[in-house]
Amino acid sequence: MRSIVIDELRPPDMEKLISHLEANLGSSSLPDVFWLQVPDELLTPDQREHAECGPHRVAVVTELDSMRLELLVRSSQSLRCSCTGYVTSAQRDWLINFMDDLIDQLQLQT
Repeated sequence: MRSIVIDELRPPDMEKLISHLEANLGSSSLPDVFWLQVPDELLTPDQREHAECGPHRVAVVTELDSMRLELLVRSSQSLRCSCTGYVTSAQRDWLINFMDDLIDQLQLQT
């Protein structure tokens, strides 16, 4: 799996991060996994055509001292659909900006 990882986060920063993710992102049925919805304007043509598969989202996974943003845009309905795929350049840039903004907003030490 292709991912962006922020690691070596201190326990107090992990607490802030998890609290923020719980309050602002969709939770999943898996512990420590959250869903970040891709904005409609960044969806690929295939993802736009498959509105019934939406919302299209990216997994944000927290671990003991890290956060991982998976670079796979998933359909919320099926993993086997053609609208599921690795991020485009624009989607990747949006994820990097999301991560940078999160670090700044929560004042995480990296």
